[in-house]
Amino acid sequence: MKKLLLAFAAASGMLCACTGGSEVTLPVTRTFDCDVLVVGGGPAGIGSAVCAARHGAKTILAERGGYLGGMATNGLIAPFMSSTTPDGQTMLIRGFYEELVNRMEAKGGAIHPLKAEIGSFSAYRDKGHHGLTTFDYECLKRTSEQLCTEAGVELLYHALFIKADTKGGKIKAAYFATKDGIWKITAKTYIDCTGDGDVAAQAGAPFVYGDGEGDVQATSLFIVLRNVDWDAMDAHNEACKKAGDFEGQFYMREILAARQAGEFPMWRQKIALFQNLDGTATVNMTQNDGVDGLDPKQVTDAEVTGREQAEYVVKFLRKYVKGCENCELAQSAENLGVRETRRIVGEYTVTTEDARNSVKYPDPVFCCANHMDIHRKGYVEYVARNTNEPYYIPYRALLPQKVDNLLCAGRCAGAERPVMAAIRVIPPCFAMGQAAGTAAALAVRAGVGPKQIDTDLLIATLKEDGVYLP
Repeated sequence: MKKLLLAFAAASGMLCACTGGSEVTLPVTRTFDCDVLVVGGGPAGIGSAVCAARHGAKTILAERGGYLGGMATNGLIAPFMSSTTPDGQTMLIRGFYEELVNRMEAKGGAIHPLKAEIGSFSAYRDKGHHGLTTFDYECLKRTSEQLCTEAGVELLYHALFIKADTKGGKIKAAYFATKDGIWKITAKTYIDCTGDGDVAAQAGAPFVYGDGEGDVQATSLFIVLRNVDWDAMDAHNEACKKAGDFEGQFYMREILAARQAGEFPMWRQKIALFQNLDGTATVNMTQNDGVDGLDPKQVTDAEVTGREQAEYVVKFLRKYVKGCENCELAQSAENLGVRETRRIVGEYTVTTEDARNSVKYPDPVFCCANHMDIHRKGYVEYVARNTNEPYYIPYRALLPQKVDNLLCAGRCAGAERPVMAAIRVIPPCFAMGQAAGTAAALAVRAGVGPKQIDTDLLIATLKEDGVYLP
């Protein structure tokens, strides 16, 4: 396979794409300049952009889609997973994330995690599902936009990142494909919130893909159902709990029988329906294994297969699950849920043992207690912890090696695979975004790179902004 190489011709204002003996030259049709450029408008990108702008940095947020929220909106991933201690009693991820939730709650578009209850809103799961945040997709889109515009963030939608121009270990410019042609954006500091570490990889930062040997976690295509009878679902769940019938509670025997009959060609072992605020159900039951989330063809095939699997899921639920006899497919996700691609090699890489033992760092930027779960074919692997205390993520995990003016927040930060399996979920991504955006603004203010900022000042600023660091 020929590899596409992109190079910027400074004198001509062109982006040159070369493949073997062929060459395509594209004009740069528009340029922008800012203090902080955030690439990717998911939870990490929202947190980064708003917090950078609030601390005085001229900030641009470039997003490939037409709205904010990332996988929380275009992937239909709901609810937000836990932001609390395992018992749901103490909120660990606060700051910008809690502000967002509070604003959505005031609009009737979210349930605060400290008010969450185990039941239909948690897919009837107890372990790991305390402190979830049920939310409305449209409310998240609009509230995120309001927070950005209020802070002074310039939003650029429909801009797909394609190239970083790097010299001497610093990014000089980023390039985006748009319907208007190639757009060029220059900044003092860049924040990679693409999830896949696209900016870091283009800039020459070292990274690890998957488990380091080519294996990646399973992907899922989320769907939404209407016409679910939650009273019937509740009654069945309670009856199984009283009888101590765990397998019956999640229809595990029925799934096995349906798989053997060719009615359930997926490797999921349990039903997983999360009630939404409007009474619909977000369903996480499709699965594709071994999908390279960086390969658009593989992602396309997995999305087609995911929608095919969705038909099997609906038929199974109608036939076997009490309360789902009349359910209908209301919507499938716009984008495949990719759990794992690139992770940067950070100035510090959070190890599994660090998280298992709640190791303390001199530069913590948030703490959490999310369980470490790796989705494999046929099962989910859980990594046990040795303490019930929160574990921490240090600032250095957001700093890629070999690139001086770049931060990485979200699924591409520097952590070993089991740790990233935990902090890739939405509340920790918001927390990483807040830390990255705040740090970027402090760097711009001090006239230094993100690796040279005063980390004590960063931590003090995060605490002033509501971040919980016990």
